[in-house]
Amino acid sequence: MRQFLGTLILGLGLSLATQAQGTLQFNQALVLTAQAQSSCTSCWTVPAGKVWKITGFSCNSTALPSMYINGLEGSGLVGDFFNNSSSSFWGPRYGNPKFPIWLSAGTTLGFGNGTSSMNTIFYGIEFNVIP
Repeated sequence: MRQFLGTLILGLGLSLATQAQGTLQFNQALVLTAQAQSSCTSCWTVPAGKVWKITGFSCNSTALPSMYINGLEGSGLVGDFFNNSSSSFWGPRYGNPKFPIWLSAGTTLGFGNGTSSMNTIFYGIEFNVIP
């Protein structure tokens, strides 16, 4: 029984290893910015051979912008915001953040439904995919 269990675990490990798609290697910190735009549904594209881990979002608007992935509107963005027209308020924006969001090579990221003077920032990490 012990030998069977060992063989089963080894087989499962090899099976999972053959399904791996590569190793992730840190490349750079990401700060993706758009200035004075209410909408840019495909602002940024993940380069070939890369993966992005989007860890947060901020903007200077009290409007609730939507996130766009591959040109499709998703849910409203949540995170932290700083509004210059208020008393330098900094805090949660419409609930808890829904990050991180992982994006594969070729995926586009954007936003929409903001105000015309909205400054938008996505924060994240870019990884190289090592086969």
